[in-house]
Amino acid sequence: MNRLMITAATAALVLPAAAMATDLRMLTSYNMNATYTKEVAMRFIDMVEEASGGETSINLSGPDVIPPFEQLQPVGAGVFDILYTHGAYHTDTTGVGAAMDAVSVDPAKVREAGIWDLVDAHYADLGLKLIAVPPLGSSGFQYVLEEPIEGSPGLDGRRIRGSATYTNITEGLGGAPVLMSSGDVYSALDRGVIDGAAWGLNGVKDLGWHEVAGYFSKPTFGQTYTYILMNLSKFESLDQAEQALLLEQGRKLEETNAELLDGLAVQEWKELEELGMQPTEFAPEDAERLDALVNEGIWKLGMEKSPDTVARMRELAQENGLTE
Repeated sequence: MNRLMITAATAALVLPAAAMATDLRMLTSYNMNATYTKEVAMRFIDMVEEASGGETSINLSGPDVIPPFEQLQPVGAGVFDILYTHGAYHTDTTGVGAAMDAVSVDPAKVREAGIWDLVDAHYADLGLKLIAVPPLGSSGFQYVLEEPIEGSPGLDGRRIRGSATYTNITEGLGGAPVLMSSGDVYSALDRGVIDGAAWGLNGVKDLGWHEVAGYFSKPTFGQTYTYILMNLSKFESLDQAEQALLLEQGRKLEETNAELLDGLAVQEWKELEELGMQPTEFAPEDAERLDALVNEGIWKLGMEKSPDTVARMRELAQENGLTE
């Protein structure tokens, strides 16, 4: 009888532990209604939950909990488990994340070239594990402007919202960069604090900027990536199967993201025109140097913050035809 009781008690302790689900807490640097949160962060959450059969769940919080420029440290410290962000939001800590925006969009080649592993090792030194580097389309950026472009340089005298990623190109086009998170842009445009905003190719409508700006620039330029990073200790505490699941879903996200967001960008431009916005073109002499201006500025930013790693990163990209 005693042995039966001991066996039953042991089973009662072991079985619930074996079936215990993993609940993770995730931060996003973008507003909860932003396209990048919905189509990247939330899609990753859905992919993980489906692949795990519901055994791994991820609860998402937005920048209203912790502002975008202050999110890296809490995730590194384990206050949150996962962070969805852009490298420009933590250039005060490292330039490696932002430097990725100078690398051409080809997720498989980025991995084959050793760039993914280099970035992973760098973030590990910050207490973080790289899960995915999803590109936000095959092209990266545009300007949202109150007034159309007239002449060259196309942003002459305008105050333009941006992160550090955009500083070189905005200045090269005659504008004055204003460091500002996306959540503050609507009111800043509405009050005339800024004359436009540098942004990706998705989410202008979701953010409501069409209500306070009349134009989006053409041609688009550059490329941009976001990051899914995980607290390294938390990642290492998971069993190998769960680690592999997160990394595999991260890889799948990278492989499918550009095409998805390209299609959403085309659809959004049509919707913005229906809402009254219009495309405005850079002069040919400006248009031909857009990619060079943005890439040059991004590499420079990265080198200023993290010279050794970014120099190696650029070397690998050049060797593999992934940057100019």
